[in-house]
Amino acid sequence: MMRGWLLAGLLLVLQPVPGAERVVSLAPFLTDMMLQLDAAERLVGIMDDNQRAPELPEVPRVGGYQTLAAERIVAQRPDLILAWPSGNSAQLLAQLEAWGLRVERFEPQRLADIEPMVRELGELLALSSRAEQLIADYRRALKALERPLTDDSPGVFVQLWDDPIYTISDQQLLGDALRHCGARNVFAELTILAPQIGRESVIAADPDIILLFSSQQAEQHPWLKRWRQFPQLRAVRNQRLYTLDGDTLVRPTPRIVEGLRDLCGVIRDDE
Repeated sequence: MMRGWLLAGLLLVLQPVPGAERVVSLAPFLTDMMLQLDAAERLVGIMDDNQRAPELPEVPRVGGYQTLAAERIVAQRPDLILAWPSGNSAQLLAQLEAWGLRVERFEPQRLADIEPMVRELGELLALSSRAEQLIADYRRALKALERPLTDDSPGVFVQLWDDPIYTISDQQLLGDALRHCGARNVFAELTILAPQIGRESVIAADPDIILLFSSQQAEQHPWLKRWRQFPQLRAVRNQRLYTLDGDTLVRPTPRIVEGLRDLCGVIRDDE
């Protein structure tokens, strides 16, 4: 009888563990991860960020950033909900768990956080082989792009908005991306993720590079035109005012390396 128990236990171990089949994603980057893991067909609900319609036109939207609805999520009968603590209401997530739904939270804030996230998602979906392939490609790309910080590393001012001016601290992914490319964020030490600053603070920091995330060309961008009124700025003097399409840089998935290549290219423009 004991041998029968052991054999039954062995068969259980050898059987593949089924992955989640009905998934609701409550963050754009987690929706992206489902696509990159080739698991789009398992999505039964996603947050509406107005950018996924061409790829997932038939998947129900369960609300936007401020309008996620618990009832709409439950109506999709998910066996797994992928959540983002910074972007999702803690009360909403607690309510979903109280109703017996499985909620897994992901909060990658550094380039190094992406690898364990991908691995965990691969395990949840029983797609570990695909996850490891993504991780291996991601590691290779990161290694090729990495540059050490030195005394000569350029100082970068990233402008998120104008009038009032908002920038980034090193408490978020973009700061880590700058460091990986061998640059310093001139407002790294500020404690808020996206702090508001004055124009005089930028002038005092005197960055080597001024960078905006926009699809508009740098020559025509009105924010950069304002900075050109300050020729004493090193970035203006050396004509190092740039715009980048930063969509992939703000989504913590392996595809961030695509944006990272562009960012590193801007920083190393004078190499």
